Amino acid sequence: MSKRSEAGLRRQLLSMSAGAAVLCLVAGFLGGWLMGVQRSTGLAALWPLLALAALAAVILAGLDRRLAQRLDPLARLVAHCRTLTQRVGERFDQPLGSREERELAAAINEASGALAQQVADMRAVKARLQTLLGAVPDAILGLDEQLNIVVANPAVASVFGIETRDAIGQGLVQLLPACSAEWAREQLGAAAVMSGSGVRVARAETEGVRGGSTSFPVELSISEAPAVAAGGGLRYTVVVRDQTEKRWADDQLRLYQRALEATANGVVIADMSWPGAPLVYANPAFAQLTGWARDEIIGMNCRVLQGTDRDQPGIAVLREAIAAGQPAHATLRNYRKDGTPFFNELALAPVHDAQDKLTHYVGIINDVTQREAARRALADRSARLDTIFRLSPDGFVLFDGDGWLAYCNPAFAEMTGWQADRVIGMMNMEAFDTNFALQCDAGQPYAPIVAGDAAAADPSDTAAEEEVTMELMRPVRRTLRRAMRRTMTETGETILFFRDVTRETEVDRMKSEFLTTAAHELRTPMASIFGFSELLLRRPVPDDRRRDMVETIHRQAAWLIQMLNELLDLARIEARQGKDMKPAVMRVGELIDSTLGSLMVPGDTRQVALRVEHGDAAIHVDAEKTRQALLNVISNAYKYSPGGGAIEVSVVQAERRGRPSVGILVSDQGIGMTPSQLQRVCERFYRADPSGNIPGTGLGMSLVKEIVELQGGEVQIDSELGAGTQVTLWLPLANEAMSGCQELAAA
Repeated sequence: MSKRSEAGLRRQLLSMSAGAAVLCLVAGFLGGWLMGVQRSTGLAALWPLLALAALAAVILAGLDRRLAQRLDPLARLVAHCRTLTQRVGERFDQPLGSREERELAAAINEASGALAQQVADMRAVKARLQTLLGAVPDAILGLDEQLNIVVANPAVASVFGIETRDAIGQGLVQLLPACSAEWAREQLGAAAVMSGSGVRVARAETEGVRGGSTSFPVELSISEAPAVAAGGGLRYTVVVRDQTEKRWADDQLRLYQRALEATANGVVIADMSWPGAPLVYANPAFAQLTGWARDEIIGMNCRVLQGTDRDQPGIAVLREAIAAGQPAHATLRNYRKDGTPFFNELALAPVHDAQDKLTHYVGIINDVTQREAARRALADRSARLDTIFRLSPDGFVLFDGDGWLAYCNPAFAEMTGWQADRVIGMMNMEAFDTNFALQCDAGQPYAPIVAGDAAAADPSDTAAEEEVTMELMRPVRRTLRRAMRRTMTETGETILFFRDVTRETEVDRMKSEFLTTAAHELRTPMASIFGFSELLLRRPVPDDRRRDMVETIHRQAAWLIQMLNELLDLARIEARQGKDMKPAVMRVGELIDSTLGSLMVPGDTRQVALRVEHGDAAIHVDAEKTRQALLNVISNAYKYSPGGGAIEVSVVQAERRGRPSVGILVSDQGIGMTPSQLQRVCERFYRADPSGNIPGTGLGMSLVKEIVELQGGEVQIDSELGAGTQVTLWLPLANEAMSGCQELAAA
């Protein structure tokens, strides 16, 4: 029954009820009135009218009950319809009276079933959609007009590190900082319309934020939501894909590509799915090795490198491996584009697809021409090595795989005093250690080769090596450095290498001492200069005190300059080895006079006694450098005679080293030296007075020694502690000096 019919019935029911009520009231009023009339008049004729009114009231009451009975099922049907949304699919099975009521109930039950089926279908679609969205790895976001998130799929948690429920209500810029509302409108305005749907879709790459702080690359697609969705507050749809792994894969791919481009070996790729297996890739090294440009070789087969020389064992090996889809390795004789032959060590590796079908072959080309040439020249090289070992100043010892001495070169025999014919084949490693240790310094531990050989025999270490330094005391004291290596051949020989580093060790010691002393000597005047200059700059100093400080700075600077000049002189003299000297013939007396003239000044209280008996003797020397050497000796005589005393310069003649020589003797009465000081007096930076009271650099006598010895002379020093020092500069006479220079030049 329709709502209009139900309302009509209700209006009829109300009208009839109202009429019945009116009739009842009228009947009651008439009844009361008639009863009153009857009492007053005694008229019995009015009872029929009273009975008629009562009958009408009874009839109306019956009609009201029938209408109520008819309208009660309709009310229940209305109540059932009102609850269908809460109880979808529930049927109305209560008893009904009229045909119309039953048809109405059947229609309602049919509609309820259809509604239940539609709800079930919608729930199934929703479940499938949720399952689909839950399986999608990309984050899908529904946005309103202001780009606030109103819908989000579960992938938001894995992409952005935020739960889906927490993402709802956030702005898109919190997850994608670069994506504002203006940006979205601008992107969509320039986007193309998708065919079929008519929706604009914009794609872009930007940076996302994971966990509120970590930035990562993303690729997103943004589109406008359909109008029906926009009515529910959904304005845009955004699909976000995490590009971290893709970016990493792209970087790795570029890295591998760069590695292929940078490798020195030629790399080619052949496509086995095309007839003739043409090359589809060749790196730059291939072009460099073969002479074929990359654009020339692409599309060709590698057989072009074989030329007409195709009857090679390696080619047959490659054919069999390719036919079986297996890797292969062979050395071929190939030819470059210009026809130049080269030996190619070729390695082939197959590439299969997911169905295990052979798709490509990767070839690695290595030019081994030099290796093949070296192999052919191995015999010649062995003969040359034998000659080299015999002539080498370094010692070589070879033990065979059983540990017996099989070879030692002449240099080793000379170092140890052993005779090769008495030790080869007669001495094993243990006996070698025993005999060699007896000739070494007992105060230093000896490293036996047996223990070292065990360490060197580790097959995982192809370059196992041990180096030790030892002091050999007999037959001559030497410092030897020993290295040991186990060969990786099948026989496993052990090779010992001995190098005499006596001179190098001594030079290193002297260099270390020199650097230490030089640093100390240079630091002392520099510290004084820096300290006094800092006082002058930072504090007010009286004039008299300021002058004293300036004089100290000047004195220390002069000392530093003198030291540097002497160091430079020594370095220059050693480097040139006398090549920059300008020797000339001059008299000894002339040399002494010019030296004292530059030393003594008018009014000088220092006095030098001269006793020049052979002043006319001629010497062939560099006047300037020899004068510098003599000046250093006389200056030392003054400095080391602090209490005064006589200083004497004299000339003597004698034969030194088999040559007539003249000596310039400088003697003083100063503090003298002990025997230990006398042995070190010509060392650089050594000073007999360690107190520092006597100024000097400690380089003067080193310079004297270098100058004199480079001119064929020698320095003789005699001294006694407290009794003074005598220094004699021995120089060959002119004829002897020139003949010595001629002999040296002829040599």
